[in-house]
Amino acid sequence: MRGGLFSLILGIFVSTSEGEVLDPEAIIKITYEHNPRIAAARHKLRSAEYNYRLFESEYSQFTPFILGSSLEKSSGRNLSGRLTVGVRKEFFDGSSVSLNLGNEAEWSAESLENEQFLEARLEFPLFSSNRKLSRIIKRTFEENELYGARLGYVEQVRWVIRGALEEYYDLICRSKILEVLKGYKAQLESLLVERWVKDHPSEGEQIRDEISSLDSEIKGWEVVVSSKKVQLQRKMGLESLEGYRIEPVPLGLGEDDYYGRHYVEESYEEVIRRAIANDVEIKVLKSVMKAAEEKKLLAEKGKWDIFASVGGQYSYEGSNGGRDYSFSVGLNIKRFDRSVLNYSLLKAEEDILNVRARIRDRELEIAARIRQEKGEAENRRRQLESLYGSLKSRERMYRIKLERYLKGEEAVDNLIQAFRSLLETHVRCYRVGNDYLDNIRDLDFLCGVYFGKLGMEFGTR
Repeated sequence: MRGGLFSLILGIFVSTSEGEVLDPEAIIKITYEHNPRIAAARHKLRSAEYNYRLFESEYSQFTPFILGSSLEKSSGRNLSGRLTVGVRKEFFDGSSVSLNLGNEAEWSAESLENEQFLEARLEFPLFSSNRKLSRIIKRTFEENELYGARLGYVEQVRWVIRGALEEYYDLICRSKILEVLKGYKAQLESLLVERWVKDHPSEGEQIRDEISSLDSEIKGWEVVVSSKKVQLQRKMGLESLEGYRIEPVPLGLGEDDYYGRHYVEESYEEVIRRAIANDVEIKVLKSVMKAAEEKKLLAEKGKWDIFASVGGQYSYEGSNGGRDYSFSVGLNIKRFDRSVLNYSLLKAEEDILNVRARIRDRELEIAARIRQEKGEAENRRRQLESLYGSLKSRERMYRIKLERYLKGEEAVDNLIQAFRSLLETHVRCYRVGNDYLDNIRDLDFLCGVYFGKLGMEFGTR
């Protein structure tokens, strides 16, 4: 009895069962892969991406087969015909390139003339293109849908994983409390075989009452732990936790190294800087701003639609036996309504200001939340260290009272009071530890840790 009580104090709870380890990093990855809500948001995002690409592909198609034919009858009764087969590639900015093989013939009463040729044509914007601006404006709906799906996906991933980690931290702390209660119950039960207790039945009855009280608490905590396992399983998107081994994070009380130490020791400015740099929502909003800035630039330059064309034809065989070629260039210029461009420019400027305000709001939100969570984490860490010192002191006091009681020098009421004080302090350590881990969970949430561990990146499109 006198040897092993303090070994219970703040030890690391480790399941003896074999299986795949469940620690914070594993929970992040498993939840991301298995949770149906994340899967639904992922499919919604992919649908929006495909819809966006569908719109662009309609203006940037590759046509692998184009057959063109014509017949013409002149007043001189000559009949001419032209047949071409070729390919064409169009681009979103209005550029296009085409390549054709063809045959051209002319029939008259006296003769038949024909030639086979190869022709190519290239069109491209020169200096400015209103065509690209108009197409970008037309795809605004698809663009907004895509960015909305991205932000929705980011939110779903963050909150679902946060929920799973919340259940995990609750589970390991409550499991430890349950283990501690069972350990203290076993310590009291071992007292019943001591000679002094056997010789004083009334005192043994008091100890049994305390054991019964502990047994009732244990049953309540068993229900809590069982419920937390079900909730963790649900939040992770698993049908069962069978085959998994829950590996808790160490509180590391009385030690230099402990879980979440970097958040406690780093400055507010450093944590905030890292959180803003890693925030995926801000990255998505910056891609929205980049698109708005592109529209603004095109609106400023898009009063003219200037397209150049370059073409050529090479006749490699014909009835005249000679080879011939021709070359052409062209320039098409349009001037657009200034009021339309002004509205496009004003809209783009307001879109930019809107996104800047949203980014600033997000930065302020992150900074405020980090100051709150980091401040609470620091205070709870100090509280834990204080509780740890109190726990060691109460454990020494209980040892002294236990030794005195077994010698008949201490009343059983004083022993039970010291026992309860020790037990309550021990349980309080894990309650405060649970609150501390909740702060670390929220700091991970704010600093975008999940996305880094998952290797998730969002481009500008």
